[in-house]
Amino acid sequence: MTLPTKEEARELFDYICQKTDYFNCRNGLPEGTSRRHYLRVAENAERIASKTPSLNPEKAYILGLLHDYGEFKEQKDRRNFHGTAGYDEMMSLGFDEVARTCLSHSFFDGCITPENYPSYPADCILRAAEIISDNPFDDYDRLIQLSDLMVKTDQVTAIDERLDFVAAKYHVPADVISFKKERAHELKKYFDNLCGEDVYHILGLKND
Repeated sequence: MTLPTKEEARELFDYICQKTDYFNCRNGLPEGTSRRHYLRVAENAERIASKTPSLNPEKAYILGLLHDYGEFKEQKDRRNFHGTAGYDEMMSLGFDEVARTCLSHSFFDGCITPENYPSYPADCILRAAEIISDNPFDDYDRLIQLSDLMVKTDQVTAIDERLDFVAAKYHVPADVISFKKERAHELKKYFDNLCGEDVYHILGLKND
């Protein structure tokens, strides 16, 4: 599997930030909104990986930096899903490790069905499910899922606060968000055990 160097990742990061800034400004969001989110997820991933003996912090940072690479395509046309768009972009560049992160980071709950992700095109979710079935999650996939789960816009936040924000933004039913919270806390506990330390403490948060 192939990963960009840190220098290549920064070039790709700058490119995608220019793209998303254009659409963020058109949609009334402050310039740099997406940039700050990508950076925060990358920093979370790097810090958690540094406490996890089996993970490489630099690789974690690169994956976090580029996890939303397909966002501009979703912003441009809502018939796209940023996960599959990012996967296709990264596969075309030959960076298959980033491609799988672009695809996997949205699906921490493991329930990859159109019904569970109604805000995204059903055909994209079905395609994502098919690809992921042939490429089961590894700890880097799980790490970026958790790191992304703990960022609301560009601020490190507790899981429940982040998912309450998602529920309000996308009108997610209470039973669905309750299920997602349960799975998210299981994911956090998995990394608490790997790190030998509460992930909230690693990222400077108080525990629930």
